[in-house]
Amino acid sequence: MNISPAYELRRDLASFSSDNPWAIRNPLDEARDLHRMAAYGSCTVESIRELISVPPEIEATLLAYADKYPKDGDRIRCVLQFRRKVGMEFERLLNGDMTFIEASSDALEDIIEAETAVPVLG
Repeated sequence: MNISPAYELRRDLASFSSDNPWAIRNPLDEARDLHRMAAYGSCTVESIRELISVPPEIEATLLAYADKYPKDGDRIRCVLQFRRKVGMEFERLLNGDMTFIEASSDALEDIIEAETAVPVLG
C-alpha cells in the first residue's frame, strides 16, 4: 500500500497552515464538517456548540487586547466573526434550513443565463 500521496497532501497542508496561522476556512464548510461529526455520533451537538462558541469573558479579553494592539486586532476580530458565522451555519444545518443552497443555485442559474444570453443587435 502506497501512502506517499496522502503523506504529501498532509505535508502540504501543514506547511500552508504554518505559513499563515490566521488562515480560516469558509464558515459553511467548517459547519458542515462539524455537523457531520455530530450526525455520525463522534461528538454531541452540545459539545460542538461549546467548541464553536467563545465564552463572553474570553471574547472581552481578546477584544481588549485587539484594541490595545491594533496590529493583531483585525485578525482577532476576523477569527471571532468566523466563529460566530460557523455557529450560525451549524444551527441552520441542525434545523435543516437549506435555503442557502437554494439561493446559491438560483444565483448560479442567473449567472449562467446572463452568460449564455445572445445579445440583440439592432
